[in-house]
Amino acid sequence: MTEKDYLSQRIDDQINWYSKKSSFNKKRYQFLKALVIIISACIPVLAIIITGNDDFLKITVGLAGVLIVVLEGILSLYKYKDIWLEYRMTSEMLNREKLLYQTSSGPYKNSKSFPFFVERSEAIMSAENKSWFTNQQKSDDPEKENS
Repeated sequence: MTEKDYLSQRIDDQINWYSKKSSFNKKRYQFLKALVIIISACIPVLAIIITGNDDFLKITVGLAGVLIVVLEGILSLYKYKDIWLEYRMTSEMLNREKLLYQTSSGPYKNSKSFPFFVERSEAIMSAENKSWFTNQQKSDDPEKENS
């Protein structure tokens, strides 16, 4: 694989993928968290206006509480915030590595070594993959999260 091919087909592709996935997870996290905040804020208001045997409002308050638990469970299960931050960090690290390589800066100052660039870039992606796998194992085994 040539340097040009590696930069466009591997590095740029991975930067774009991590960036898109980061944005998706950020939007999902913020949307669900905003719902939790809005629903949580509505519960005291609804509780204040309940009078006597207003069963509809009592049921609504109960369902709002259940919805909050469900939304927080989804946030915990899918770890949108963690994934968003990790993918953003990986995208930025790859961007930085590419910039250092292309400008012969940092570790590439004395030698613009393409194999060295490939090794460092692949190490960044490999570290993210290992982290993702570890997080998935923790999600599958609640006891590992508490240790």
